[in-house]
Amino acid sequence: MSEIRRVVLVLFVLTMSGATGFSLIEGWNFFDGLYMAVITLTTVGYNEVHPLSEGGRWFAMVFLVIGLGVFMYSAVALGEFVVRAQIGDWLGQKKMMAILNEMRGHFIVCGLGRLGRSLCEELEERGLPFMAIDSSEEIAEACKERNWPFLVGDATEDDVLRAAGIDRARGIACTLPSDAENLFVVLSARLLRKDLLILSRATTAKDAEKLRRAGANKVISLYATGAAKMAQLLATPHVEDFFEVVSARGKDFELAELKVDAGAPYVDQPLSTSGLRERGVMVVGIRRDSGELSMPPKPSDVIRKGDLLIVLGKGDVVQGLLG
Repeated sequence: MSEIRRVVLVLFVLTMSGATGFSLIEGWNFFDGLYMAVITLTTVGYNEVHPLSEGGRWFAMVFLVIGLGVFMYSAVALGEFVVRAQIGDWLGQKKMMAILNEMRGHFIVCGLGRLGRSLCEELEERGLPFMAIDSSEEIAEACKERNWPFLVGDATEDDVLRAAGIDRARGIACTLPSDAENLFVVLSARLLRKDLLILSRATTAKDAEKLRRAGANKVISLYATGAAKMAQLLATPHVEDFFEVVSARGKDFELAELKVDAGAPYVDQPLSTSGLRERGVMVVGIRRDSGELSMPPKPSDVIRKGDLLIVLGKGDVVQGLLG
């Protein structure tokens, strides 16, 4: 836009200079001088406003030559700007599609309002891959500035979700402004992927229940969650301090999920002899492959393949276990 402003400014200054020159040399009022400057620059061939003196003709010739040069410069500058913008958009789309085609196990964020942007910031901070979807071109430009992968489109449409790689995604978060829009996205996502992790925001408890029935695994009711958080802070502030330390970014301790695969050194071992505590990790919960949750787990509980361990420990140790 700075180039366009520069061209417009040059043309404005040139036109005003011509209008002032004609007015001073010929003794005309400013409007007559402006009219003469415009018809001279545009070479439309209208008659002169008033007969020109010899000085006025000399000025008209010089003004016309300079004006044609400026017009040529402006045309070239604008053409270059348009071509460069089109090439840039084309290359940007190619790059975005290449990034998207390589994405595996990413998260899709539908709707980049305040909640959606905050979620993307959290995912970026944690180093988790994500793809943002929003229908606003203005938000798309903001994503470009932050190097966030994005798609411009309506997240309620199946084709847009497919373009975002929903078949390869790890999960989807519905953060659109209305519960109705989020409901459409949840329905579409669940029909496209039966095993996909789907999170959604909700405004009311009634809509939260509808979203769960539509297929959302988790529904966050912002007002209810905020009220419960405030009540917890009032009732047990020291307990909440602990959770703040665990959940805050950049802190020493981290709470994470650890999926147990067949090659894990602690598979088929009791928790007491698994060696996890010696490595600085505390297992606070075990979710069995069947869905059963053991919290807190017993020292005699055997860690099996497919279990999901909820672990607490220093960030570098936890990340080392996650690999």
